[in-house]
Amino acid sequence: MNRIILIGNGFDLAHGLKTSYADFIDWYWGEWGKKLKTSSNKLEDDKLCSFELNDNGEYGPWYIFCGFYLNSRTCSNSELIKKIRQNNNLCKISFQSTFFEEICRSAEERKWVDIENIYYSHLCKDDTDPKLLNEQLAIIRTKLVEYTEVQKNVTQNNVKEEIRNKMTAAFKLPDISVDFEKKFSQLRTDFFRSRGKDTPYIPERIFVLNFNYTTLADLYFSDNTRKSTHIHGELSKPDSVIFGYGDELDEKYKTIVNKNDNEYLRNVKSVKYMEHANYRHLLEFIESEPFQIFIMGHSCGNSDRTLLNTLFEHRNCVSIKPFYYKRENGSDNYIELVQNIYRNFTDMKLMRDRVVNKEFCEPLLEPSGVIISPPPCPTNSKTNTGFRRTVCGGGIIPATGIITSPSSPPIATSCSAK
Repeated sequence: MNRIILIGNGFDLAHGLKTSYADFIDWYWGEWGKKLKTSSNKLEDDKLCSFELNDNGEYGPWYIFCGFYLNSRTCSNSELIKKIRQNNNLCKISFQSTFFEEICRSAEERKWVDIENIYYSHLCKDDTDPKLLNEQLAIIRTKLVEYTEVQKNVTQNNVKEEIRNKMTAAFKLPDISVDFEKKFSQLRTDFFRSRGKDTPYIPERIFVLNFNYTTLADLYFSDNTRKSTHIHGELSKPDSVIFGYGDELDEKYKTIVNKNDNEYLRNVKSVKYMEHANYRHLLEFIESEPFQIFIMGHSCGNSDRTLLNTLFEHRNCVSIKPFYYKRENGSDNYIELVQNIYRNFTDMKLMRDRVVNKEFCEPLLEPSGVIISPPPCPTNSKTNTGFRRTVCGGGIIPATGIITSPSSPPIATSCSAK
């Protein structure tokens, strides 16, 4: 059996990288502050928004207005933008794009934003000029790549062993769909017969399906038992970066296709996937053997629904295990994750069988200072194949499959079915 690990932005955020869209918007305004401090013009425009002085020449160009009137030498770039907003009688900020205006409003009011969903909602509007909308998205994409470049310098020091241990953990019976239990028992028996009954039943191969542009997840493996694919492109190849929408199951999608205007399809992910072989490699992997899916930091939102539906409802998928986000107050987002996963299914019976119950799931990381206990291990669980004894292991299981000392920290302890 194999394993696919879905890596989303929450994975990078769990490692302290500021890679959320809200962080990107904060950076964008900071870059405007930097530009205005040195601008010799009274009007600056980047086709998304513009900054214009209304002072009738009293304060001169922007660099004089910022330096003498707003005292920009004593404030940060972001603080400067706040001061400019407070002086709207002397200067004006205008949005050139209702699309970008909605993005900024969402980031400011909700402290969270999904740029790809907002793009799709604007694309579906009757009065939208798709060419202009795509030009604006291209500008945002270029700036996003520029911002993410700042976050790309990651090293082995960023790697968290407790996450590595979860990635490579042995298969557990409670994680497996009921429909596949009998086959799983046979595969496990064959594995123990060939490797020894004390050998953890770990994945033969791991496919890291990375939706991020950063290389952080690539640092978690160094052997040839895994394959890593940046399905949305890499920072080292800016032209490969995919930024758009991927929900062909949405009712409005057919309407867009029937417009017979290629501008509407310019940023549809299924079309962009054809430019590279990454999607083909994924298809080859899921066709090869039964696989389990680990979800680490991916929200499973609608912007990737076409791809996720292909994985979740594939005949070889036998388990979908979300690693949820646990907050400092003890609450978590398991239910929100499952609700998003639900939308990626068309067969709800499959969904209920394949998604792992919360009782057997765990956080990607515990809040600081909290020790993770292993998920419960059922014992003597009876199935239609007879009694099955499940044993909690006392060590951690690295990619090599070698069990380390039981004295390892509790945060990394695994539970292996035997």
